[in-house]
Amino acid sequence: MKISVFPNLNNKDVEALTKEVFDVLIKLNVTVYADEKLKDVFSGYDISFAEYDRLIKECDIAIAIGGDGTTLNVAKNAALNDKPVLGINAGRLGFMSGLEKNELSMLKNLVSGEYEIDERLMLRADAIDDDGNVLASFLCLNDAVVSRGNFARLIDINLSSENRGILSVRADGIIISTPTGSTAYSMAAGGPVVSPSAECILSTPICPHSLVDRSIIFSTDKELIVSVAKDVQNCPVLTADGQDSFDLANGERVRIYKAKTKANLIKLKPENFYEILNKKLIERRA
Repeated sequence: MKISVFPNLNNKDVEALTKEVFDVLIKLNVTVYADEKLKDVFSGYDISFAEYDRLIKECDIAIAIGGDGTTLNVAKNAALNDKPVLGINAGRLGFMSGLEKNELSMLKNLVSGEYEIDERLMLRADAIDDDGNVLASFLCLNDAVVSRGNFARLIDINLSSENRGILSVRADGIIISTPTGSTAYSMAAGGPVVSPSAECILSTPICPHSLVDRSIIFSTDKELIVSVAKDVQNCPVLTADGQDSFDLANGERVRIYKAKTKANLIKLKPENFYEILNKKLIERRA
């Protein structure tokens, strides 16, 4: 079995945790790979090094070590190559992580095959011009966000589908999220928490200048169009998963729809989503 490990060394304590993971995997007689850029950091370990793209394409399983952002980034790349991902949480909440740092003994289940695959819906967000030409395209596991530019003032947002208007709102922006993303920015903006097993798309306005504009849930067969009314001084921005961005010029819109591929997250523990939600949000708040 080949396992590629992707640690986020910008996170505190991840280097030490990664070395623990290597120790466990090597004892399990797993062939372990890491990014060649990390040779100096992990030179004392019996592992192989390769370019990032090769790590994803040639592994059987990818392991992401860090917070949800790390797991999200690796999971999207792995999805394009139909590879499963296990997240090991070294961050704060870790909703997408399959293991905590004190549960590394369960890595043996990867070798024995005692795990489940949790398929996660993803979105495709296309920035398009008036003629429908695609200017930029992003794959989103959490969300696509259209928000105001540099000026701290509201923008006029229109949401439509099938050439019919759904919502017109003055707000800081709008979040179009997957069920996975419902516990991320969408929840912070007052959106509902949705089980990741659900097949739906959520829209949540950000700080709407209204008492009645709330989240809307759509079926995944809907293609959503987000446009922003002309504002000479404020250029709206499309952001995908908080990582990639594209400035929208006047007349440019965002088309959001269900992606053809899904992310495959490895589940090693019997906990369901609601138990994890209770543990990570409610218990930690107490």
